[in-house]
Amino acid sequence: MSDGPDLAGLLAALDGHGVVHVVAGSVGALAHGAPGVQPGDLDIVPATDAANLARLAAVLDELDAVAATVTGAWSTDEQGEHRWVEDGVERVAGPLDPEDPDSFDHSFSTRLGRLDVVPRIAGDHRALRARAVQRTIAGHEAWVAHPIDLLAGMTAPRRPKDVPRVRYLRDVALRGE
Repeated sequence: MSDGPDLAGLLAALDGHGVVHVVAGSVGALAHGAPGVQPGDLDIVPATDAANLARLAAVLDELDAVAATVTGAWSTDEQGEHRWVEDGVERVAGPLDPEDPDSFDHSFSTRLGRLDVVPRIAGDHRALRARAVQRTIAGHEAWVAHPIDLLAGMTAPRRPKDVPRVRYLRDVALRGE
C-alpha cells in the first residue's frame, strides 16, 4: 500500500454498495483545491439510517476492515464543542450495529488504506449534505462538505498541518465558492 489511501478504490466500493455519505477531512479540503494536502485517510460522514449503515458494514467487510484500538474518547463541553481526549484507556471496537451509528465511529484499516467513518462528530450527515457540493475525486463524483463545515472540523483542536488548509478554506468561504 502507498502512503495514502486508494481514493478511487474506496469511493468505488462505497458507490458500488450505494452508501450515502459526504466526504470530509483532508480529502474534502483537497477536493476544494487546498494546497499541500496529502491525505492519510478518507473521512466520510455517512447517513445514519439503519439501511445505509448496513450497506456501509458490507463495504467494510468486503475491504477486510479492522477498527483501530483507541486510547481516548470524545468529550463534549458545555458549548457543544467536541474534543478528543486522550486518557490512556484502551478501547477495542465492538461489533458494528446498523441500529447504532456510534458503533461505526472508527478509523478502519482496509486493504485500500485508511477509511475514517465519522457519523456525528464532524456534523450530522443531513446538515452537511444540505451545503455539500459535488466534486470529482480520483475519477468519482462525490458530495464534499462545504468549506465552512470542513473548517469546523479543523479548528478545534487545530493541528499545525491544518493551518494552511484553514486559511485557504476561509478564503474560499468568504468568496462564496
